[in-house]
Amino acid sequence: EQEDDYPELAALDSKLMIAPTVALGEVTKLATNMASLAKDNIVLSLEQFKKYEDNKTELINENETRLDRFTDAADNYLIQLSSNLEAEHDKRQHSMLMQCIRDIERIGDYATNFDELAKKMYDSELKFSKSARKELAIIGDAVTEILRLTLEALEQDNEYTARRIEPLEEVIDDMVLLLKNRHTDRLCQGICSINSGLIFMDMLTYFERTADQC
Repeated sequence: EQEDDYPELAALDSKLMIAPTVALGEVTKLATNMASLAKDNIVLSLEQFKKYEDNKTELINENETRLDRFTDAADNYLIQLSSNLEAEHDKRQHSMLMQCIRDIERIGDYATNFDELAKKMYDSELKFSKSARKELAIIGDAVTEILRLTLEALEQDNEYTARRIEPLEEVIDDMVLLLKNRHTDRLCQGICSINSGLIFMDMLTYFERTADQC
């Protein structure tokens, strides 16, 4: 059952440890698959603000469980593998993966945070103003793009693509500051409610943190 539901766990084969470069290549491929899953979860969770659906929450939670289980299994696998590493290239790849897999897990966490906020809005029948919806769509597109670039850089081991990520992350930071100020003005003018305003601010925080992990 575990191999059917979590094939990535079965792929972390201890027999590969006698060939560290091959083992690291397999972990990199699996990490890329998990990064794609985390990206998909962010996209799914943002769709919940347009039309909340319980079945999407179930899928988001199932994906999150997969991400968590892979992170724990990959951490243990990499720790065991570390004693077999000799080549400098393998050591660098190992260090990158130890950090990268944790970053992917955190991105998955933010997807569940978004989903929880969407459910809160749905249950409380809260609405964003037209301006707030437009702003969230713009920053949502920017975060989706930085996730796409991150996944592409990881899949292709592409330094050029990787170098495009930090400038976009800085733009997202600036957007967050600007949108927080604009939203504060709307709250002062009574255009948005306090409760929906708090959710808006939380969303901006999660957008910023997602970009940071990228």
